[in-house]
Amino acid sequence: MQITKLHLEFISEIADGLFPTENGNPTVQGEFFKLRYHPDKYGLENKNSNDNGEAEKTSICIILKNQGWGDLTKTIQRISGKVRDCLLTEYSEEIMADIGEEKVNFIKSPGRGNDFWKNLYQWLWDYQFPRWVEVNFLPCLEKQADKNRDWINFADDMAEIDKLHIPEVADNEPLKLSLEKPYWAFINLPESDGYLLLLNQGIVSRCVVCPSQAFAVDYELEKIRLLPQKESLTYELGCRFTFNEVGVEKFVAIALAKPLDLVWLKPNEEEIAPDLNPERMQDLWQELEKQDNWRVYAQEVEVVG
Repeated sequence: MQITKLHLEFISEIADGLFPTENGNPTVQGEFFKLRYHPDKYGLENKNSNDNGEAEKTSICIILKNQGWGDLTKTIQRISGKVRDCLLTEYSEEIMADIGEEKVNFIKSPGRGNDFWKNLYQWLWDYQFPRWVEVNFLPCLEKQADKNRDWINFADDMAEIDKLHIPEVADNEPLKLSLEKPYWAFINLPESDGYLLLLNQGIVSRCVVCPSQAFAVDYELEKIRLLPQKESLTYELGCRFTFNEVGVEKFVAIALAKPLDLVWLKPNEEEIAPDLNPERMQDLWQELEKQDNWRVYAQEVEVVG
């Protein structure tokens, strides 16, 4: 598994919520949780066995000892149990719905020598993490957004395109657009070379605007001045950017030096505007972290009736 910033923020957020600092200092339960449930540490035992051959083998106990927590060999199982109880209390409904009563009962009463934490680990990353990604993917991108918010504008009249300019928008003020009116989108990023990934958080959906069969078949930055492109489906149909629900929509643009190597991101007629589900969000973030010099821009659009 490629560990990304999303994984680290997810596990840190849970640790901070369940195991807050005491007098400004971290707790042993919080530090244990961040190690035991970290995707890079799954193969480690909580503590070494009594075999001499394992005396120097890395374990959660040894890592915590090296961090200054002392020898926790005799108390590590109790610490693990407290962490388990906190997770079961905080996420009782989700865990029961996701993995069922039988596994929950095993986690509560695993019997001597059984590693209950593996069931919780699996639940954490197979169920809870995708839900967290779905909610936090775009906000995590927006945290890195450039302060330049004047990178996008919309016009409903082609005659206005030549004189269309990027407005100066006050901080936290969305652009205002009308309901059920087809708009052109005018893009003006500082970057002129590279590629554009444009994402939309709609009222009822999330999708990739660029590249897509719907709006932008070619996502080279030098060809993204005006959307939709002539080769796109919404250009052919004349619907362009039409907003059908009143509310606030969000556009997030990412300027890239190199194209992204994702099959589902290639424009196709079967999925004209790729849906942004949690799995694809993770795919995107992994690809983004393979590039060093990508920049983010964000803008909200308020659709009014």
